[in-house]
Amino acid sequence: MSQNSVISDHAFDFKLVFESYGVRVKLEASSKELLEKASNAAESALLGRLEVIENVNAEHSFGFSLDDDGETLFLHENGERITSDTSVKRFFRFFDSLLRIKVAELTRDRVFIHAGVVGWKGRAIVIPANSFRGKTSLVAELVRNGAEYYSDEYAVLDENGLVHSFPRLLAIRYFDGELREKLVNPSSLGGRVGRVEIPIGLVLLTEYEADAVWNPQTLTAGQGIIEMIPHTIPRRSNTEFSLKVLNTSVSDAIILKSPRGEASDFAVEILSYFDNYTSLARIT
Repeated sequence: MSQNSVISDHAFDFKLVFESYGVRVKLEASSKELLEKASNAAESALLGRLEVIENVNAEHSFGFSLDDDGETLFLHENGERITSDTSVKRFFRFFDSLLRIKVAELTRDRVFIHAGVVGWKGRAIVIPANSFRGKTSLVAELVRNGAEYYSDEYAVLDENGLVHSFPRLLAIRYFDGELREKLVNPSSLGGRVGRVEIPIGLVLLTEYEADAVWNPQTLTAGQGIIEMIPHTIPRRSNTEFSLKVLNTSVSDAIILKSPRGEASDFAVEILSYFDNYTSLARIT
């Protein structure tokens, strides 16, 4: 990490502005090559869901520069240096994550929730959770069992409470002497990507615990919203809209809370549970 410092605008001679989810972001760099790398990283981070626009102001900016030796990369956010790194891969991996978070915070017509999402028979199963709680492992197992893949990172909700796909490659963590991560295409799991926006049918508030027994508590919509708020990215920047969308999205959903055991066993169990629950609801 570097010390914070303010960089004057003339340090960045190469610039572009793009819009993604209604958020305008400026990328600026000290060289054409560095701007191209930044642009490619942004394209990847946002799954190509951006459009370069001309002659407009941006509400957020990222700057990219190198030291005089060309060995250390510096990242600036809104004119302030926030980090540096000598590893190009690690540097742009950090930017990749940061850019998605900033777009999720600043968008005005979507609500991003940190969650895994799959589609099952026309309804979304949403799994809000922090990192390192088994969210991606469960999503992968649900996809292996026939669910459509929507995301392992964000549930993206529109004003009507419908879930839109954000299908980045699954980032599956594993230990090989140290913590590593591999990117997995859902097709390699025998699954497919959901493309159509769908309503939420089930909210799963669950984390992996060794030897846990699935014994779910059914929550009310209000209780579920309280549980989901900490995972809602724009909860501070767009509070009123976020709460309105959360309320709309879970109004007809089942909301279950319980620790779980191994993802491979639990995935089969929860899909069967969901099927039985919805079948009973139709009868009654």
